[in-house]
Amino acid sequence: MGRSYNYNHEDTQDLMQDTYIDAFMNLSKFENRSTFKTWIIKIMLNNCYKKQQKWSSKNITTAEINEKSTPMFSNIQHTDTNKTVINKELSFVIEHALQQIPIDYRMVFSLREISGLNVIETAEALNISEANVKVRLNRAKSMLRKEVEKRIRRKIFSNLI
Repeated sequence: MGRSYNYNHEDTQDLMQDTYIDAFMNLSKFENRSTFKTWIIKIMLNNCYKKQQKWSSKNITTAEINEKSTPMFSNIQHTDTNKTVINKELSFVIEHALQQIPIDYRMVFSLREISGLNVIETAEALNISEANVKVRLNRAKSMLRKEVEKRIRRKIFSNLI
């Protein structure tokens, strides 16, 4: 979730640590109205939102945040060097494309496709309807596809020049 908010790896780890501490401190308030996974994701989302508000009040631009970020899929390891290079480039393209779509769509995509939540859990975590989750996911995939195609076209064109 932290990466969806464009935080770098270290900030995301700090947010995760804060989330686990918050969950532990408020465990008695967990009412089983949703799954534990959904509850802890909501805490993480709230922590990300709070951090974003705190940073925006300090006039930190998203460009400054993005400069520090690393691709979220950079842990892919292959024995073949060529595959490794291609996968790292693809990971960078996908992460960059993900950063270009609006946050409402990015969050649904991240929860469903990266975190593996189902439609109901995603709807609960984001306080939206299940139908809205499905629509946003389809739109996010479409936007991502266009962004990836655009970036790949630019890459191919710049290599030709």
